Parts: sequence; structure tokens; C-alpha cells
Amino acid sequence: MSDMPARLNAPEQHTMSTPLLSVEGISVRFAGIKALTDVSFQVMPGELFAVIGPNGAGKTSLFNVLSRVYQPVAGKVTFDGHDLLQLKTYQAVRTGIARTFQNLGQFPTSTVLEYLLLGRHTRMHSGILRGGMYIGITRNEEKKNRAYCMHILELVGLQHVSNAPLGSLPYGLQKRADVARALALEPKLLLLDEPVAGMSLEETEDIAAVILDIKEQLGITQILVEHDMALVMGIADRILVLDFGRVIAQGVPAEVQANPDVIKAYLGEEFGSGVTDTLPISTNDKL
Repeated sequence: MSDMPARLNAPEQHTMSTPLLSVEGISVRFAGIKALTDVSFQVMPGELFAVIGPNGAGKTSLFNVLSRVYQPVAGKVTFDGHDLLQLKTYQAVRTGIARTFQNLGQFPTSTVLEYLLLGRHTRMHSGILRGGMYIGITRNEEKKNRAYCMHILELVGLQHVSNAPLGSLPYGLQKRADVARALALEPKLLLLDEPVAGMSLEETEDIAAVILDIKEQLGITQILVEHDMALVMGIADRILVLDFGRVIAQGVPAEVQANPDVIKAYLGEEFGSGVTDTLPISTNDKL
């Protein structure tokens, strides 16, 4: 990947002793079904934090709380000094939370550059009337935002397809474009929802490189939900493990990989109870 463009600055961060995100005792229920129960964790500025767990563990429900789609029945979430649970979805975006999505297909006829410009909407101030006239301040504003989006595309290695229709790109490049669209918001926290789902090994390695560039060059805090265990164990700073909506482990990759409860959750009671070694992780394991 290319070096960080000079005009892409890392977001202002707290001291390393102050969490950017603090989740305390979150519970989510649907008609008596418990999706999350008493989930607590903290994410530090600049950290690459991963959330893993079997299907139905509550990972997407957690992301929906953080992006303000779901309102929990209990708990507290503090983000960058804000009571996140008091904010609406668009307000959470303005405070600096951006998200990618598992499913693609949004705006397939838009060019890649236009798709990123959609992600800049909270940074634009001209309004509909001035935008329709496209003169003066509006024209200058759009030029600046187009230039910013091109810098993002350079960072993720998509500058060569900036004018291509989004739907014409291979699946892996569309996923990369979705990450770029989220970056265009200039987030303080980036939520990555299964960014390598359905990808080949080569495509997975490309996305992993992008994620690491975001961390190392932009300093953006990231939360990664992913089933690809090799990816998670290889790039995450810390990992939270959910099972049936509850936290069963939390720590650095080596600790989580060796945790008997984690092994049991993935391999089952019959196999997990007698396992004392680490999870068998290879580059092809997608649990």
C-alpha cells in the first residue's frame, strides 16, 4: 500500500490511559431472547480490537449498539466523552464513528469516487441550494473533498479504479471500497464488520494490509468483527470473545487462543473439555 498522503492526518487522540470507547454492562433483548448479556470492555486510542465468536454469539448486535441501530435494555456506552446511548445514528456518525457492512451492493452504478463522496456528507456544508448551483464556495468545497477522497483511494490502493462503477469491480475491491467509504468520514472509531467474508486468501491478505495501514499510518482506532481466525490472531492487539451473548474471554491473541472456554465454544464440549493446547489456527481456518 502507498504511504499516507500528507493531507490525511490521524485523528486527535486521548492519552493512552484514557479509553476512547468504554462499554459497561450492555444487555440487548428481543422478545425475551437475550442477544447480549452484561457485556463490558474498553478500547484504547489507536488500538486494533477484535470481537470474535461462533455464529449467533452477538457480534452484529454489539455493532448495532455501537452504531446506534439498537438500543440496549441495560448498560452504558461512553465514546470520546459522549454518552453514546443518548445519540441518534446520524449524531454518532458526527462524533466520529464509521462502519463497514457485511453485505455489498449499495449504489452499484456510482463511481468509486462518488461512493467515497457519499461518505463525506457530514463534512460538507453547502446545502442543497448551493449544491445545485455549484458555484463559488460549493465548487471549492467539492474540489477539496474530491481531493481528500482521492488520497483515501491511494491509501487503500484503489486510485486506478476511481472512475469505475462500483458494481463493476471484483468482490474484493468492492469490500476495499467500502472500507474507503467509511474512512472518508474521517472517523475516530472504525467498525469493520467481517471485511474479508467470502474472500480468497490473496484478497484477505490485501484487506489485512489495508487494516494495518489504517492503524499505522492514520492511527484510527478499529474494532474488527471477523470469522477468519488467522487474520484476527495475526493483526489484532486484543480480542474479545462472545458466546451466546456473553463475554467468555478477553486479552491478547495468545491468551485468547489458549483459553479453554474459547476452545470449547468453537470445538464443542466433547472436544474442548480435554484440550489444553491452543486452537489449531492456520491461514485457511475460518471458524
